[in-house]
Amino acid sequence: MAIAEPINPNEIVILSDGTYLSQSALARMDEASKETPIRIVERRVSVMDSKEIESLGLRATPSIFFNGAIAFEGRPTPEEAEGLVKRADIDRVILAYAVSKSMALQQFATGNAPNQSIALSLAREFQPFCFEFPLFLAAAISHIRDDKSRLLLVSNLYEEHGNLDLERFHPRLFKTFMQGVGVEPAALDLDEASPGVQTARRVTEICREGPDYRALAALYAIELLFAPICDVILAGLRHLKLSSESEYYWVLHSGADVEHAEQLRTALFNLCRSPQEWSAAVDLAGEIGQMIYTLFDYIGSASLVTTGEEFYVYETIKDLCAASPFAASYPVQYKDAVYYFGINIGSPEQWFVRAFCDSRKHSLVTRLPVERAAMLSPGYQVEPSPEVFGTSRVYFASPADLDKLRPLIFYAYEQQVKQLQGGA
Repeated sequence: MAIAEPINPNEIVILSDGTYLSQSALARMDEASKETPIRIVERRVSVMDSKEIESLGLRATPSIFFNGAIAFEGRPTPEEAEGLVKRADIDRVILAYAVSKSMALQQFATGNAPNQSIALSLAREFQPFCFEFPLFLAAAISHIRDDKSRLLLVSNLYEEHGNLDLERFHPRLFKTFMQGVGVEPAALDLDEASPGVQTARRVTEICREGPDYRALAALYAIELLFAPICDVILAGLRHLKLSSESEYYWVLHSGADVEHAEQLRTALFNLCRSPQEWSAAVDLAGEIGQMIYTLFDYIGSASLVTTGEEFYVYETIKDLCAASPFAASYPVQYKDAVYYFGINIGSPEQWFVRAFCDSRKHSLVTRLPVERAAMLSPGYQVEPSPEVFGTSRVYFASPADLDKLRPLIFYAYEQQVKQLQGGA
């Protein structure tokens, strides 16, 4: 048996001391892996240094290692060996799309990306998937006749509904995140071709149509990938200094879905009744893994596209401010971002209006107190803005309304000029 050098996703490595127990574990895993794409290899502890042993988390021999972690310690029974091989088989196709492979999300996690724009993209694109997830579970449950497997999904569905506490209902927690980054769920008008809508639609189709093992394969792929995704998302969001309430959805799922994945894997093993069903489950898990990766990589790669409507907003606001005695010295400029359009007096930090045009309900965000903004915008809905964007938000129907909001815009412009002058 060859020594594993290097470890790769198609291998299960037996970390061995060469004794009978290790050799017996090796033989059982070798037998279980026949007629699978998984290769069993041995790695002797005697050729490893202390740092490598520590990095692997090795505590005993034999230990069974694959997909970056020790999965089992000791000599497995034949049934346990079969389960480990099946786990390695399905996990390798899912983890081919691990979040660590997305350079865009890794840049988001380190803060070396337009994090605020990506947070807006996250709120917008993941919303349909998050809101549909309880329905995925409910649809899958309808196909499962095995009581134990059904109870696992019922328990997960119960948790998704906040253990029957409406304030902890997971889609409601996600709404809090959306509002924390300045996106109003009711105002979204999503493109039917967007990755978020398409991914939700595909999983809905699978869970509704069944059979049971296909629904569980799709859900398992989601759960296996989602906890590490949440860890990366949290790292990126913390550069924005959001409230703990706004981050809570991601905190909650960063740990819980590890346990959910293990439960779903056990149920999936029980429900695959033939090699053909298992092969179909593995293929489907890989497809869903790719869709989840594509969705989050798309979110992390959010590009900036300035629309004709945003240019109209900019030109209108520039014209409205032209009458100010400051206009010649402090010309109005713009800086685009995903889902909002910033208008400033020389640099993005010196913005005085942020326009949100990519929804049915348009709005302007300013630095002005809510009371002042309301006084300058009679007849318009005014409310506090999420702190990450500004202080006050004024809703309007279309860019044609901007002429009526001239007092607000003009005052916000001159106040920002005066603040800049005072700090000069």
